[in-house]
Amino acid sequence: MDLLVTDPVTGRKTGLTASVRRALKAMAKARLPYCVIGATALAVRGLPRMTRDLDLAVPLEEQLRAAAVLRAAGFRATTPVGSADDPEPMVVFVDPTTDVEVDLMGAAGDPERTVIREARPAMVFGARAPVASLEHLLLLYLYSNQPRHLGDFASIVQSGKADLPKAERMLHEMHREMVPAWRRRVKRVLAPPPPPSRPKPRKLR
Repeated sequence: MDLLVTDPVTGRKTGLTASVRRALKAMAKARLPYCVIGATALAVRGLPRMTRDLDLAVPLEEQLRAAAVLRAAGFRATTPVGSADDPEPMVVFVDPTTDVEVDLMGAAGDPERTVIREARPAMVFGARAPVASLEHLLLLYLYSNQPRHLGDFASIVQSGKADLPKAERMLHEMHREMVPAWRRRVKRVLAPPPPPSRPKPRKLR
């Protein structure tokens, strides 16, 4: 967590702590259903990734209200916010005072809505907020092919900190048809294919 709030090169504070606290306190004050996901959730759960931003998930029908709350807290939207009839799946905000990014994801269905509902409170840079568990994060990353998310999925599985059977049971209740894909991905992480063999050196004539 320290490397997220202090630049290892300059030794200066990144501003992440102040921005995160302000965003989370604003969300809590508005009594919005939401949870912390992404790199910050990983850091809270003991697997920090060197990405200095804040990812929040809210029910899609609450996204406009959440966007208004963040704007009132001093954050500036850098992508379209959308409307009630045409919501955006993701709205990106920036704190002008620190350049810290806050990504606001609107959850239309599972697993995101279950993650929001079941997230448990934890301390996030000094602010108390609902945070996705490692099992929740695994399910979120299962639906992404982004390289960083594939890496996060692998890191969680390899850490041994997540309850993989529990995550599979959760997935079975949400999207039973995705269980085979889940098992294949977990298997690839725990038992990756062997590297290709080196070509035999050529004999010098």
